[in-house]
Formats: sequence, structure tokens, C-alpha cells
Amino acid sequence: MIGICGNEKASDALVTVDLNTVGISVEVISKLKGMFGNLMEKSVMEALAEMKAENAKVTVQDFGALDFIIKARTKTAVRRAMSAAGGVK
Repeated sequence: MIGICGNEKASDALVTVDLNTVGISVEVISKLKGMFGNLMEKSVMEALAEMKAENAKVTVQDFGALDFIIKARTKTAVRRAMSAAGGVK
């Protein structure tokens, strides 16, 4: 149950969500992680809460994306993972 969303282009992010895990973990890969890593993680956590995902391993490869892009990419990746598992809403 893996979902992927995004691009490796400027001002975007590539988000991978794996629902085959216990608990939530977020990994951010970005040149700007030192300055904005906490905000990126917060965007991911908010998206997971809105999608009611309780178990997810999320990897964000950031290429200068704004917070709302990371949130939208995360939600779409979660939907795709749920769809692959047959549990899409």
C-alpha cells in the first residue's frame, strides 16, 4: 500500500506514503531542511490527521515546495495508497 505524488521539479515535492507500517514517521529530504524542516513535517502531519491516517511512513523529497503543496501532495499520496489497498473513500 504505497502511494506517490509529485515531481522532481523546482518548487515541487515528491511525496511517498507507505501505509504498511505501525505509527507515523516522517522523513524530509531537502536542502532547506535546517530552516523549514519542522514546517514541512507539520504540513505532513496535518494532512495525515485530515485523512485519518494513523499508520504511515512518509518520505518528502523537497525541491522548494511551499507548505500547501506538500500538504496536497501528501493527501493525494495517501489516497493513492488507500486506493491500492482497496479502501479509498
